Amino acid sequence: MNRRFAVLQFCIMFAILITPNLTFSATTVRVPTAEYPTIQSGIDAAVNGDTVLVADGTYTGEGNRDIDFNGKAITVESENGAENCIINCEGTGRAFLFQNGESETSILSGFTITGGLNGGIKCTHLYTWEGQIIWIPSSPTISNCLISNNNGKGIDCYDSSP
Repeated sequence: MNRRFAVLQFCIMFAILITPNLTFSATTVRVPTAEYPTIQSGIDAAVNGDTVLVADGTYTGEGNRDIDFNGKAITVESENGAENCIINCEGTGRAFLFQNGESETSILSGFTITGGLNGGIKCTHLYTWEGQIIWIPSSPTISNCLISNNNGKGIDCYDSSP
């Protein structure tokens, strides 16, 4: 009996040692804070599975336009809905860019997007012309957003399915 117990104990210890850490602890990155003053800085700090929670207010300027998810499977959402959280691009860019293979697990929710140049959100692919094409469609989930008063399309999609 002691031998069986020892073998079982050895197997459990071995499994624990060779199994990667499966404990997943998603965090919430709050914007704005002293550490993360812009939406982009919050996204840059986030890892797959995290939520970037954006406080009420109007967001303008660098770091709050042309915001790139950088291919991350994260949720970026407003704290209290689109009526309370506005991204004003001031005619100098887009609010969000999805161009690095984002999928439905890259979630944008609860923003008013206005003042975008050539549209408010761009979902596209990256490619190269050096002999071969690298095709990376981006198809994020976009929900509960109000997109208005942008120069051009509200959402510009090319070979993508947001």
